[in-house]
Amino acid sequence: MFSAKVVILLAAAAVCYGAPNAKSYNNRLKIAGGSAANIEDYPFSVSVQQCDPTCHQICGGAIINNEWILTGARCTDGPLKVAVGANTENLIEVESEYTHANHPRPDGFGENDLTLLKLSRKLTFNDKVQPAKLPRSRQQFTGTAVLTGFANNIFQAAVDLNLVSNSECQAALEEANPHLYDLIKVSHLCTLNQTPNIRENDLGSPLSKDGIVIGTVTWEVQPYGINGAPNVFTRLASHTDWINDTITRNS
Repeated sequence: MFSAKVVILLAAAAVCYGAPNAKSYNNRLKIAGGSAANIEDYPFSVSVQQCDPTCHQICGGAIINNEWILTGARCTDGPLKVAVGANTENLIEVESEYTHANHPRPDGFGENDLTLLKLSRKLTFNDKVQPAKLPRSRQQFTGTAVLTGFANNIFQAAVDLNLVSNSECQAALEEANPHLYDLIKVSHLCTLNQTPNIRENDLGSPLSKDGIVIGTVTWEVQPYGINGAPNVFTRLASHTDWINDTITRNS
């Protein structure tokens, strides 16, 4: 469950956006509106877990290669392990973490909400464990994309989401609350459905289109159920150079 909330107090309303609390979790299906999915269709999806000593999910993530996992910048409360495959107790320890240097805001509103996790041992690829395909730098996407996620080590849900332009996204935020202005930046990516689809512990979960991971969850809207509020992701086409450079420097 997300508890480190950023609260914008207004005269008539309050809207919260969440950061993960590694000390709390729940057993609910995460992605709202999601349907059962096969990990073979999204084998890049992983569960990022805090183990202290019991392991529980705090975030989602995506496999970049056999040593590296991409997740959110606020998913670094350790000690961390990563679960891969559909339903596994074979958790892999995280050896080191590399958070984007230009993600200065702990509330999650800022840009560059990314961390790369280096694993303590290499993954063995199979039909349930595969690296993500990344977009080209500045590559654009339209139409629909798929958000996928875990709960308690079990790959559970996928949901189709409608991609919208950043201007539509910002307008939807201001429609929900006129005080939420100038928050959507070039390096953000948005989807907009009738109701929000992001819930607890979805931070860092991958959004994919045609097999390419195009974004990772960066905002959760609280309280859940504000109709017309967009889902906000980190746009990976704005960060391919950072991902590749960070891995090259630290491999």
